[in-house]
Amino acid sequence: MEHDQIAAQLRLALERETARHELSPDGWSQIERRHRRRSWRRAGIAALSVAAAAAVVLAVVTGPGRPGAGPAAGAGPAAPRQFNPLIANVWFGWLPAGESPISGLVRPTQVFLEVGPPPGWALGVYARGECHLTGSASGLTCPTHTHFGPTTARFSERAPAVGGHRAFWAGASLVWQYARGGWAQLSIPVPDFSALRHDTLRQAQAIKIARHLRFGAATPALVFPAQLTGLPSQWRIADVDYTDDAGVLRAESYRLTTGASRFFPDVGDLGIWTYAPYLDIHPAPRKATCTPHDPATRNTSEIINGYHVVVKRMTMGGHPRQELCAAHAGGFAVSIIQYGPRPAIGVASLFRDHLRLLGTDPANWTSSPIG
Repeated sequence: MEHDQIAAQLRLALERETARHELSPDGWSQIERRHRRRSWRRAGIAALSVAAAAAVVLAVVTGPGRPGAGPAAGAGPAAPRQFNPLIANVWFGWLPAGESPISGLVRPTQVFLEVGPPPGWALGVYARGECHLTGSASGLTCPTHTHFGPTTARFSERAPAVGGHRAFWAGASLVWQYARGGWAQLSIPVPDFSALRHDTLRQAQAIKIARHLRFGAATPALVFPAQLTGLPSQWRIADVDYTDDAGVLRAESYRLTTGASRFFPDVGDLGIWTYAPYLDIHPAPRKATCTPHDPATRNTSEIINGYHVVVKRMTMGGHPRQELCAAHAGGFAVSIIQYGPRPAIGVASLFRDHLRLLGTDPANWTSSPIG
């Protein structure tokens, strides 16, 4: 596949929808699609399926000249070994006029940020040790934690240094070492490297964005419109997908892990976690519904805590799957999905006994989602 086609598919995979999908009478499938869209971002900023069994490629472009080695790899402070999933970890100190963050994803190994309006910039930052230079130092390999395998960025040519660290143009992206052992990639809103090398404004903007990034605990906290209470002590938030809503970083989709959580990379497109509930909580569209009948699944309609919910049970890749949908619960549409034959806490019990919705006023939301 030509590099411009790959770049276009990457851009499409990263674009955030500007309008919310209302849940129609086929409302459950709409919630399923929300989970699927978010799972693509979880796979990594460069993860996309080119065909049924195609490899994953990150803006693979061959440019003139072999880039030099740059400053010593061991110089300067180290990148974090892991990111805290309850804060942004990385934030923009400067963006071009009229552009602003619209969404992000945090997990221990990776942080992603998207800027709009689309097609906009997209930033991926990896924790220490996650990415490695190829043997010839002509590219960078980073994991995707899926059966697609790692992504590879082939350097096109050298870029100006960022914070004293080596940097490279890689197709329609800027790739640089932001700290010792840590790498970042900024996807630029141009079609390909040919367009980028003739667009000095975009080049300058990319370098300025990279040089003004903020890292660490000083970045904004994420806030959750719900809190989980009474959970066993080993339960943790593993990753968070959030929306920048007028300056409030509202967590919309996140996954819990327990001591029993296990990852199966070859199930579905991007793999699944068992015994690791997936939660999606966002403002409910006016016409939101949950499909009460689906012949492909075993499903029941129930009233839990005064809210109408639909609970479905099915099998995916040999793994039992249970789902709960509440189209209107305290102003929110709530979806909980969990895989595994005997979860310690099922989706109905999570919703009934452990999930406390905090209302639609952001002043009442929490930065401590497990109370």
